[in-house]
Amino acid sequence: MPDPTKKSTSSSRRLAAIMFTDIVGFTALMGSDTQKALDLLRTNREIQKPLIEKYGGRWLKEMGDGILAQFNSAIDSVHCALEIQKMARSELNNQIRIGIHLGDVTVENDDVFGDGVNIASRLQAAADPGGIYVSESIHHAIRGSTDIKSQYLGAIQLKNVNYLVNTYYLVDEGLPIPSKSKINELFVREGGSIFKSVYTYIAASIILIVAITFLWVQKNEGQDLQAIAVLPVESLTDKSDQQWLEAGIHHALIDELSKIRALRVVSKTSSMKYLDSDKAIPEIARELNVDGIVEASFSTTGENISIQVRLIKARPEERQIWRKAYDYAMQNILSVYNDVAMAIALEANIPLTAEEEKYFSIAQEINPKAYEAYLRGMSYWEKATKEDLEKAMDYFEHAREIDPDYALAYLGIARVWGGYVQHGFMSAKETRTRREEAFAKAFELDSTLVEVRAKMANAYTWGNWDWDKAGKEFQRIIEINPNYAFSRAYYSHYLAIMGDPEKGLPHSELAIRLDPFNTLYQSIHGMALKNARKYDEALEILQKLNDEEPEHGIGLPAIWAVYHEKGNYEEAFETALKIYSIKNNNTAIKALEAGFEDGGYRMAMQRTAEMMIDYSDSTYFAPWQICTLYCRAEMKEEALDWLERAYEEHDNNMPYINVDPIFDIIKDEERFNILKQKMKFPK
Repeated sequence: MPDPTKKSTSSSRRLAAIMFTDIVGFTALMGSDTQKALDLLRTNREIQKPLIEKYGGRWLKEMGDGILAQFNSAIDSVHCALEIQKMARSELNNQIRIGIHLGDVTVENDDVFGDGVNIASRLQAAADPGGIYVSESIHHAIRGSTDIKSQYLGAIQLKNVNYLVNTYYLVDEGLPIPSKSKINELFVREGGSIFKSVYTYIAASIILIVAITFLWVQKNEGQDLQAIAVLPVESLTDKSDQQWLEAGIHHALIDELSKIRALRVVSKTSSMKYLDSDKAIPEIARELNVDGIVEASFSTTGENISIQVRLIKARPEERQIWRKAYDYAMQNILSVYNDVAMAIALEANIPLTAEEEKYFSIAQEINPKAYEAYLRGMSYWEKATKEDLEKAMDYFEHAREIDPDYALAYLGIARVWGGYVQHGFMSAKETRTRREEAFAKAFELDSTLVEVRAKMANAYTWGNWDWDKAGKEFQRIIEINPNYAFSRAYYSHYLAIMGDPEKGLPHSELAIRLDPFNTLYQSIHGMALKNARKYDEALEILQKLNDEEPEHGIGLPAIWAVYHEKGNYEEAFETALKIYSIKNNNTAIKALEAGFEDGGYRMAMQRTAEMMIDYSDSTYFAPWQICTLYCRAEMKEEALDWLERAYEEHDNNMPYINVDPIFDIIKDEERFNILKQKMKFPK
């Protein structure tokens, strides 16, 4: 028979939102005026307990001036925290710090333990007085709420947490915005965040107060890294034409490390920003939001190459944790990249899957002359002028002649044909066959080339409308290279087209984290947010992009679309004017201005569409473009007429009819739904 005097020790694990609060300056007050401190505790309790209950939370315990509460809903926990801060400002006369984390906790005897509690308490200790810091898990849970706004602060090394915690602060009236000095303090001081070293509360008189002490934890000496950047590679050989090899080694190191699923690797576009930079390693790491930096240099002697690589832990302080030199014949250079990836994973305690270990252990050889021709071709291809593209083609063709089974040579050839089209030197019709043939040959020779698979995934989505094949291809790319930012960005749109824009957002967010300076991915994420109807978030990222690149070809139309959906028609009109001004389309500008003067925004849209139709004999205007103008003018029949023409032309934008809010005005029309049925979107 069980003893009723003994407490049950049964425990369970569950996912919960944990909120931790404390009163700023309580320790000092306790030492100077005990009675006032006790009155403050009582008032704090009277404020917080009813609010925690109001939002469905569970008061767990009071620890000195700290209060621990549990919520089943992340949104409820945040609403509760906001109201606590509001009442504290008016009734407590003291500031409160709050930290919230959504994670696994162990529940035992009406108490909770575990990582969730630890992170919440550490976020609270790092927060500004009067502020609320939340973890990324809370941010993801609340981002669909229109009345809650959080701002990314950075990846912080919290005490007693052996990994970087992506941290956000809540933005609301009365809440502090972290100052520059605060941010510097969080990232520069050892440990990455600020904690009071010891809290001691001593009871006196007839009132019992529990003494609580938060202890400093010894610095974690593990080398665990979650995100790294490979800085531009330096040639130590006294040769003037080594740039092609510098770029090739840099790209290859990034590509191999990116195949490690458990590691986030910054893309080449963003890491190249630090070519010849004099910034310190910790500063670079902070700007790229990584905790590790890889530096490499090389020298060549005849057919041999020596590559020196070192791994630096950048935060909380700069410290080299590994260094090695590799001396190989040039034909074995691919094995160097594999060995570096394996060594870094080992030194940084990064787990490798069985498939990854198998891949990195396979020795690879390459024809040195073909490899050199390919890298030289890439150095010209990236410059993208017509002359440079022609030189690139010569080198890629030469690489193919040296080694007819060299997949990258065919990929390079396909890239040049694509470059001719992208930069307006040739039409898509002129190049399509040769480009497709080169891609097909590259894929036949090496099916692991994510660049080829990305082309296939995009073609299945926007070209063939083969949703099943597109989804499988995107998934395979992620399996091969989880850090390939290009496909992550476009996969977000694929998932939106499949009817789940929310599910796609983490992928476009990851693309930006992998390549934070890439404006294409910023614009794609802005569009993804727009399609998920998160208009304020979309506008925030798109306006930032517009500040950096005012004439961005994707960003500006996306801003126009967001203003339209928000009903900000004057701003939408001004953005449309700017777009057509950049295109030097004076006829469209006149139509816009005359229409706006006669009947406002909708008339401006109508007149512009009519102008395009009138001039269609001499100038081609895409039916899709005319359709969207009529949608903005709220002219349903005309919009449907031109949408049907866009379908007949197999316009690459057609997949977006399943997600873009611009079609809300016609989404219930029979003709619209017939088009959706023809495109066979999944239900």
